[in-house]
Amino acid sequence: MRRFHRLLGTILVLPLVLWIATGVLFHVKHRYDEAYEALAVPPESAPDWSRATVAPADVLATGLADAPLTLAAHPSGRLAYFGRRGAAPVAIDAETGAPIEPASDGVARRWLAAALARSPHAARYGEEIGAEEARETSARTGAEDPVLVVRTSGAKTVRIDRVTGEIRQSGELNSFIDATYAMHYLQWTPWPALNVALVLVAVPLVLLLAFTGARLALQKSAAVPATPRGGVGRAEG
Repeated sequence: MRRFHRLLGTILVLPLVLWIATGVLFHVKHRYDEAYEALAVPPESAPDWSRATVAPADVLATGLADAPLTLAAHPSGRLAYFGRRGAAPVAIDAETGAPIEPASDGVARRWLAAALARSPHAARYGEEIGAEEARETSARTGAEDPVLVVRTSGAKTVRIDRVTGEIRQSGELNSFIDATYAMHYLQWTPWPALNVALVLVAVPLVLLLAFTGARLALQKSAAVPATPRGGVGRAEG
């Protein structure tokens, strides 16, 4: 049994060390607040809700947007109805009923600077080292919005929605944390079925390791002779 226990320990030592190490990381949550912080573009002026005088029905009647509509603050400080017309995203000024054009590169970068200025981790983003265009689904419009994707020297990628001002960030730190989760839960391959098989193999092996270890400990305890009460006895002459 001792040889079998050692074999199990040899097989499981790496998975168990990884499981313990990643579990400690989950408990400590080092830099989790930075990795998952929610950036928001502050409005350039305080929204005045009393000026949202255009009714949703009026917006729909113009044919500028389709239902449903979402009323929210635009980064410019105006209140706007966000939605889509066909497959295209739209933003409609809730005071004038006029469309709001998507942000230019300069405006989008200004929104980014304003959002980062409010972040306690602004210094970790570093400087812009590249940018590209993309289209991503917006929670406000429900459409594929034009997005400015900015990469920074701090290994961060920030996405600024040109229509709504929604902003999201991710980076190498997020990738590392995701990798530790995958490692902890034995998601070691890109194939879910194989990952399930790994779990089904690992669980009984760990139980066997614990069982054989307990049996060896009990056998060793039973083999040790009991010490007489009162200490070492005197030798009889």
